[in-house]
Amino acid sequence: MRRRDVLDEVPELQEAVDAVCEQAPSEARRRQIRAHARELVRALHHPEHPLTVADDLAEILDLPSLRTYERLALAGELRDRGAVRPTAEATAMVRSGVMVLLQRELGLEVHHLRVLKEMPRKEPVDVARRERLRASLQTVADYIGRQTKWSVAGGLLTQGFPRWVRMLAMSSVVLDTGARVGELCAVRLEDLSPTLTEIRIVRRPQNASRTAPVSVEVYPLRRATRAALQRWLLVRRLLMISVTGGADWLWVSVRTNHGGDAKTGSLSRPPGAALQPRGAGRAHAAAVDKVNTELAGEPGWTPLPERMEQLRRGVAAPELYLVPPRPDAEKAAAYMERLEKAGRQLAALPDAEAIATTGRAARDEARHVLREAWRMGVEHQVQLAALADAGLHALDLPRAGWEPELLRALDLSVHVTPL
Repeated sequence: MRRRDVLDEVPELQEAVDAVCEQAPSEARRRQIRAHARELVRALHHPEHPLTVADDLAEILDLPSLRTYERLALAGELRDRGAVRPTAEATAMVRSGVMVLLQRELGLEVHHLRVLKEMPRKEPVDVARRERLRASLQTVADYIGRQTKWSVAGGLLTQGFPRWVRMLAMSSVVLDTGARVGELCAVRLEDLSPTLTEIRIVRRPQNASRTAPVSVEVYPLRRATRAALQRWLLVRRLLMISVTGGADWLWVSVRTNHGGDAKTGSLSRPPGAALQPRGAGRAHAAAVDKVNTELAGEPGWTPLPERMEQLRRGVAAPELYLVPPRPDAEKAAAYMERLEKAGRQLAALPDAEAIATTGRAARDEARHVLREAWRMGVEHQVQLAALADAGLHALDLPRAGWEPELLRALDLSVHVTPL
């Protein structure tokens, strides 16, 4: 059932919002525009506002009316959910900018509710505190392992444990790549190398247009990050046993939540739904708050900021490898021939001891080809098909270097029915 949208009450405003959103550079910016336009309509229903939705739109967007709207919004009177609480100065700046966009779209006189000024700079997280954050999350993950033995029977999916395992993995990836929260949430299983030693990040610069060229970068993962990802893939698999939608997102929700919009209405999403940037930001803030509480009072400790952006900006420029936007067909075919040859040699070996001795060359060749083919964009399923043709199946795939938990995650993503 379609949920009521307050913008329907002012059709002319709705049309202006749609036109402005068409020119917006990102989905996040479109959400901001619609949110503040709806906020304006809610102000017209407030008893302290002199106008109503029946009044002329030019008068509604005139300065006296907007001043009343801003005062109510700053006090938190126009929130559509949650408790009444004041809004931040950064939100006020965005609100002012949205009103200017709407005024210009409608050909009205422009009134700035806020004069653009430089916001107070948020200091990035220094190296010592970043590493203490990683160490603290690692300690929590070790504690979870001791308490649950990494099993459902031991309570792995209880007491917020999945959230902590996910947060350790996400923070570790940010420290290795400097990824933004939106870039992080966009990572799919295909963006993990078969051996889990590298990750692919599609860069999405702020305010870039949707037609701007895409930059694809590959980053090596530290040993601690690989261990964190292995733990997360285990928890992720357990969370997604009952999921009936597409299962190729790396980061997923760990509990039931609600989503939807004004057009589709509210809906309930089970654990295992794709994690959204705002949810990732909230999860990071909660994890940091717990770390700050636990380490408060320790010599030399300064509380960490709660925004993931400050963690990202403190990361030194990591090593990266630029990859082409699409694979070279001839090179891909050559790599698959080499992979199939190495796979046949590995399939012929009787046991792990033989792989470590007489099969070492074939193992190294397979891992090299897996990495290079993945870097150039050859899909996991294509590589798996080449190994299957070579006679290397199921439990024997780790012989070629495949990470077992990644294989299980891929198996799930192939066998579920897409939404």
